[in-house]
Amino acid sequence: MSEPIEPNTAAELETLRRVNSELVAKHARDKARLAELEQGTATLQAKITETSESLYQATVGVPLQAMAEQMSPAPELFLEQLSKHFKLASVKGVLTLQTPDGKPVLDKNGKAIPFERDVLTQLLTEGDDSRAKTFKAITIVNRASGGAGAQPQRTVAPVTKSRLGKHHFGLH
Repeated sequence: MSEPIEPNTAAELETLRRVNSELVAKHARDKARLAELEQGTATLQAKITETSESLYQATVGVPLQAMAEQMSPAPELFLEQLSKHFKLASVKGVLTLQTPDGKPVLDKNGKAIPFERDVLTQLLTEGDDSRAKTFKAITIVNRASGGAGAQPQRTVAPVTKSRLGKHHFGLH
């Protein structure tokens, strides 16, 4: 049979039950607050990702697309091939051509290659390796059309005054 509970033990048991229920309630509040904070963190992370993508598009993506359209009759293929060998990043506000591992691409003098059409054309099409051959095939090396030497001749018929008066149009 059970032993009788002494008055002192009954009070302790009641105190333990009360403290336990307070702890369970606090745990439930903490758990709800943690879920709320995790949701807020997820929302902020999504906004950061979206902002980061927009910033990348504005600082790198749009200039890269414009350069590809200037340099190649097949800009999508050009971008695909470029991304196999290089990446472009904005470093301290300057577009920088980088190796796939994130190091700046350097010229013969050890200076970073600027993101300029002529310099990129030379870099990409120089040499006899497969990369250079591919870029030679898809890069516009010279923008000259050959039309600058010819002088267009245009003849314009002289303007003559009309001999028709107002009365020919029913305007008396």
